Formats: sequence, C-alpha cells, structure tokens
Amino acid sequence: MKLGIEIDWQRARFDVNRERLVLADELGYDIVFAAESNGSDALTPLGYALAATERIGVGTRIAQNTARTPSALAMAFQTLRHMAGDERPIIAGLGSSNRVKTEAWHGVGWTSPYWRMRDYVAIMRKAFRGEPVTHEGRVLSVPYRGPGALDDAEPLEPILQTDPDIPIMFGGGTELMLRNAAEIADGLLPNGGWSPGMTSVYRPLIERGLARRENPPAPEDFPIWAHVDVLVTDDVAAGIRGFKRYVARWCGGHPGPGGQRELMTWRGFGEAADRIVELYRAGRVDEAEAAVPDEYIDRCWLIGSLPRIVARWRAEWIDDGCNLIVRTDNWPGAVPAGNEVYAPLIRALREA
Repeated sequence: MKLGIEIDWQRARFDVNRERLVLADELGYDIVFAAESNGSDALTPLGYALAATERIGVGTRIAQNTARTPSALAMAFQTLRHMAGDERPIIAGLGSSNRVKTEAWHGVGWTSPYWRMRDYVAIMRKAFRGEPVTHEGRVLSVPYRGPGALDDAEPLEPILQTDPDIPIMFGGGTELMLRNAAEIADGLLPNGGWSPGMTSVYRPLIERGLARRENPPAPEDFPIWAHVDVLVTDDVAAGIRGFKRYVARWCGGHPGPGGQRELMTWRGFGEAADRIVELYRAGRVDEAEAAVPDEYIDRCWLIGSLPRIVARWRAEWIDDGCNLIVRTDNWPGAVPAGNEVYAPLIRALREA
C-alpha cells in the first residue's frame, strides 16, 4: 500500500501548502497529486512540487482529456520526467470531465467518454514511446484529416527523449469505464473517495477488463489510487453534518451514472440514495441532507480526534486493496487544516 497527498484545487485563490509538501516528502509519502476542474490546472503545481521536494513523485488525478490534445498532455508528462529525473515516480492520471465543463468551459463538443479515452490513451502511448504519432480513431485522429486539412501532413514524433514507462491511469464511476481502465490502462482512479470494503465492488470489474488483454497482470498487481478525506475535530457530529451537505448535493443534484448516487448504492445505501434524490429534486434540500445516514459518512470519511482517526485507520483502511491519497482540507467548504495527521498515518502503515 502506498500513500499520497493532494494539492488543493477547489478554492477561488490557489495556494500550495509548501510546508505540507516538504513534510510529506520527508515522511516518505509516495506521490503528490494535483487535479483540475474549471479553476487551477493540474500540471503547473506539479512542477512546483518537484522543485520544493527531493524524492516524492508527482501525478494527476485527474487531468481532463477534453482540455488538451493527447499529444499536448504527453509532452507535459515527458517534460515532468526530465524535471524529476529518473527515480521519482510519475503517474499520468486522466479523466473525462463531463458534458457541461467540456462544452461550456473548454468549448469542444462532447463525445463518447469510452471511445475518446481509448483514442486518447493510444495516442499518448505512441508519443511516450517516441514514435511518429498517427492514429485513426472513432473520436480522435492524428494527423488531423478533417475539413481544410493539409494534403501532405506527415506524422510527427517527439523531439524530446521520452520515457515509455510512465503509467497512464484513469477511471470514472461507471462499470463501463472501470472495465475500460482495466483493459487498456496501467491502474484505476475510481470516482469519489475510498471506503473499506470497496475492493469487493471493483475487483470483479477489474477482472473482466483484464480478461480482454492478451497478457493480463494479476488483479492484485493492477493498482488503484483513491482519496480519503480526513477531518480532525473533537465534534464528530458537526463533522458528519458538513459532509452530509456534500453528499446530498452530489447525490441529489447530480444523480446520473457514475456519481455519488451510484457510490451509495454500491456501498449498500441504495434506498437512502433514492430518498435523497427525491427530496433534493423536490427542493427540500435540508431534508435531503438529513436523509444522508450518519453511518454512511462515518464509514466513508475519517472524522474525529486524532486517536479515533488513527485507530480506525489501523483497523479498516490499511492494506484494504487501495493506495490512498490523504486529503485534510481539499473539499468544498473545507477550512485550511494543520498537518498533524500525516506522520501518525504513515507511521501506522509502517507498523502494520
């Protein structure tokens, strides 16, 4: 089991917690991740992280595949490899975003997430290998062959020395995309956070995807990275209420495939999820929040005093089948937190 941290990407004013970066590096955390929506980007902070640290790796979870061409993203990761040197791990984590952000923010048309991801990964792998990049896909083609295209455009190859072994990972929240990742990617980045026992949900999907390969790895050798939100507080009830608002919004307000509603159902809270959607759609938001079970929040988040958090971490979260990204203040409405939890969590992992 490996551990990571995440640079905050959900605030109006971007700031890197340099003290946390340096601490995680010194403690032995494996990866610092960055993400993006329609605010700060996922790549720029990783260059800062490399400059501020000595050994920790960097990765995206996730970089949107509708925000850049696959060749541009491949160049970015290869540039990071040259900045990082040969020893630090790098993870190219991809995501599909959603239709609203794709069309309203990036100004490009929405296409099948499944086929777009398959084309995107194929193009990135060619660039990573330093080959001439040519691909005729269902969604993406390189070189461009559409209206107004040059008749004699020849495929280009990277001028930069490339590392073909940078792992490409992606995920999503639907069974289709999870199987897709197991078939063509180097690891899984499922939507939402982790909770103990989710291996029983993801393992069959991973096995079905791996079965489509010629030489599949063992399922236990196919890495999963997901986050766990950690809130240090003496008022557990108040902490639970804060995350209830989050769950009600993303279950009730966005109940489509791959979201919080599906996660709740997979975790055995399907009836509660249906009720939340019903109340939220009726405009009864306060009741929707109240309908989120306390048990659900307490199972899926680490909330409470530091001793309570570490005890639950030891009992339920360590070696549960997932590499975990510890987040202590990177969710909507979070108050900037201290760094007191990072040393006890990695110490408990090493003692396990």
